[in-house]
Amino acid sequence: MTDPYSEKALHFFNQYQQLSFEDVHQSWLAQLPQQPGSALDVGAGSGRDAAALAARGWRVLAVEPATELRQLGENATDHLAVEWCEDHLPELNHVRTLDHRFDLILVSAVWMHIPPSQRNTAFQVLTDLLSPGGLLVITLRHGPGDGERVFHETDRDELERLAESQSLASLPVADGNETDRMGRSEVAWETVVFQRP
Repeated sequence: MTDPYSEKALHFFNQYQQLSFEDVHQSWLAQLPQQPGSALDVGAGSGRDAAALAARGWRVLAVEPATELRQLGENATDHLAVEWCEDHLPELNHVRTLDHRFDLILVSAVWMHIPPSQRNTAFQVLTDLLSPGGLLVITLRHGPGDGERVFHETDRDELERLAESQSLASLPVADGNETDRMGRSEVAWETVVFQRP
């Protein structure tokens, strides 16, 4: 099976870098702790978000399964406190071997790639990687596919149920329903934030 993120790595890298971290994630930035800690960026792509967090003082582990895209991200963040590794949901096997917990886990534009049958496992793994008081931020893509990548339907209620099963609290965001920053009228985004007790 071909991997568009590797085959068109430079295309996706440039596309992601056109947008700022602040613009993409403005709905939940008020929840970002003032005191930086340890962050996990799952599906880090170009490294845009990892770089922005590192610039704020966070120590970031960036996870990206697409080799070519990961290499571009590594090159773009080599001057920052960002460590990269190859791994992917639902298991995050490599990350789990590190025996580390994170104060922030960002899963941006990733959840729609996870088949519904694997989401319970993925959410359990993410919860287990959270420090007490840690935040889990997930962005949900709504809209049709692009003919290249495999997308699955996403549903906020599904995540709320998963969070409840793991005793995570749902936190408010400024505007959880957002238009697509790339101007695609058929695509919309929704952000959910959960906190581990």
